[in-house]
Amino acid sequence: MKMQPLTPSTREAVLAAAWRLIVERGRVDVSVVDIASAAGVTRQSIYLGFGSRVGLLVAMARRADAQSAHARRMRTIFERGAKSPKDFLSYVGAWLLHLPEIYPVGVLLSAAAVTDSEAAEVFNDRMVRALHAGYETLLRQLDQAGYLARGWRPKRAADVCWSLTHIDAWRQLVVERGWTPSAFGKNREAIIVATVLRGTA
Repeated sequence: MKMQPLTPSTREAVLAAAWRLIVERGRVDVSVVDIASAAGVTRQSIYLGFGSRVGLLVAMARRADAQSAHARRMRTIFERGAKSPKDFLSYVGAWLLHLPEIYPVGVLLSAAAVTDSEAAEVFNDRMVRALHAGYETLLRQLDQAGYLARGWRPKRAADVCWSLTHIDAWRQLVVERGWTPSAFGKNREAIIVATVLRGTA
């Protein structure tokens, strides 16, 4: 089926409905039929506009990023590049502020990704191809400038930073253990500074 662009208002209605239904129901396997009904469009319109349910969910997650001032700050920092550890920590800090905004759907995608290939595709689009790749790119720049700690390489350093700031880590410490978002952010940044970076004093 060949995709056909939706009008901006229709596209926004569909993406908003998808996000709302997932949050309300507490699960990501909301049907395209239900989303179409909530948005006031046909099921065929969604498939024509997004290609598949995966395409719809990816677009929904990217919409959340596009609407976030913190995600926009991440893009600005990324485009400017990391010239010092301070730049990288600013990128991490912006992500940590964005995390609570996307948590309601992100944590559901994380859980569903274990058994649902569609959820895994959406989750990997944002957490691996966006966040992890962003970390690795900036850490490569820091490595070239001599700011990675001895023995570290960008890919492994990105793995560590990613795991420390993963949505599952947020769930475990902030949601389950009652850490404040501020305490979580300070702790994550302190570990990153102490572990993989140098020249941050």
